[in-house]
Amino acid sequence: MIHCGQTSRVKSRSKRSTSIETGKDAIQFHMRQEDKHILEDLPWQAPLEQWLELGVPLLNIRRGESRHPVVFVEREGVRYAIKETSPHMAEREVRNLNEIGHRGIPTLSPTGTVIVSLPPIALQASLPGGARTYLSGDRGYLVTRLALRVVPHAFLYRLPLNRHTKQRLLSAIAVLMIEVHEHGVYWGDPSLANILLRIDGRRILAIMADAETAELFSGPVNDRFREQDLASFEESLAWQAEDLRQARGLPEDQLPLDDADFRYFLRRYRWLRREHARLSASDTHFNSLYQAQQFLYRMNRWGFSLLGMTGRALQEVTTVRPGWYQQRIHELLHITIPRIYARRFYNMILGHQAISSEKAGHAISIEEAAHQWYTQYHLPAILLLRQVLTAGQDPLKAYFQVMLHKWQMSENAGYEIPLDEALVDWSMTRATTGELGKIDPALLVKWGREFEPEAQILEPDLIDQDLLDPLLSTAERPLVHLQPTALGEQLVERKDVQES
Repeated sequence: MIHCGQTSRVKSRSKRSTSIETGKDAIQFHMRQEDKHILEDLPWQAPLEQWLELGVPLLNIRRGESRHPVVFVEREGVRYAIKETSPHMAEREVRNLNEIGHRGIPTLSPTGTVIVSLPPIALQASLPGGARTYLSGDRGYLVTRLALRVVPHAFLYRLPLNRHTKQRLLSAIAVLMIEVHEHGVYWGDPSLANILLRIDGRRILAIMADAETAELFSGPVNDRFREQDLASFEESLAWQAEDLRQARGLPEDQLPLDDADFRYFLRRYRWLRREHARLSASDTHFNSLYQAQQFLYRMNRWGFSLLGMTGRALQEVTTVRPGWYQQRIHELLHITIPRIYARRFYNMILGHQAISSEKAGHAISIEEAAHQWYTQYHLPAILLLRQVLTAGQDPLKAYFQVMLHKWQMSENAGYEIPLDEALVDWSMTRATTGELGKIDPALLVKWGREFEPEAQILEPDLIDQDLLDPLLSTAERPLVHLQPTALGEQLVERKDVQES
């Protein structure tokens, strides 16, 4: 989380089943024709564990331990998660995900299944009379679309899991768990491994990423099933803590997650359950599509996204007149910085000039330093903020906060922290979660099934691109108007150029 293409309305297009003959094997696609066209050239005959060796570029979105292999790919601007399982379980999970999404719970959007017919597997045990026993060798693949702006799990493994950050993560998961249980879903396997996270500027959204073991009921699940899910999550935190400990190379007695963290999660869950009961007492009903659209608009206006992250060189002294900093920055970079931020921005360029001169062993001109700062720091920062800032946020205020956060993280780590990692960590410290809002937002999609999946319905509007235009030179301004996937590709390309 980490981000994925446009998802069609649930009822707008029907899924079709097609097959491709490959010798004795057959590959059946149960999905829309558009997705089949994008995915059909992947090496479905081979197990997922071989795809990297076969040259399939995989996305670096780490997933926790799982009983099934899972990979993430990007094809023609769309990001997919692919899980290898049996045909029966793949088809069952697609049905679960569709129904869970219709109930207003944030989950991955199911694309469909791919069934690969393979020769049966002979078991060693034989039936009476010497007859051999065979097991189906067919493989099933569940294909889902990743929600927008999912945080890469690998970033979470590098975040400083302090008390503040952990409480935000666990609060977001508690909101998800309440929505799951209150809307008639027994999860069966809740864990960090089965949850994806998305930070929407001000809030953190936990997304259900696995529904294989889910059981669906017509009303809220009973206390026995709730306690089973809570106990499973507590157990999962224990092994997830060990996974994190090993990833960070910590001693055995230093666990990033412990019993105190689960107790905090449990307190949030109990409190949210009481809040949900209070909100449910004032149910919301829709009599028309217009009423529902108006309600969605008001929710967006409210901002809800949860269902319920020196050198030693001296500068030349000059007389500074009102507007001088703005004018000087524009002369150097052809960008327009608001007056209240212009002096601070100019001083950042001067600081970069001093550090660069000291590293290079000779004087770096202010023009060269400004260009370096723009290319290496400013432009990537603005493009990254374009991905996470929501409407109403001040881009320059966030910009300086991210830069300060990056420097502080780098100083603590002893090396320069990449800008994208610093942005995720800053977002985690700023985002709030753990509230259900003025109503239960899951009601937004219970009235009908013609909307896009709830993770996108409740996604808040991103910051207006026009606010970012003056902060970039004329040549780069079109970048902030790109679609999320194209923007992500530009960031990767520019990062690769800087590191080469």
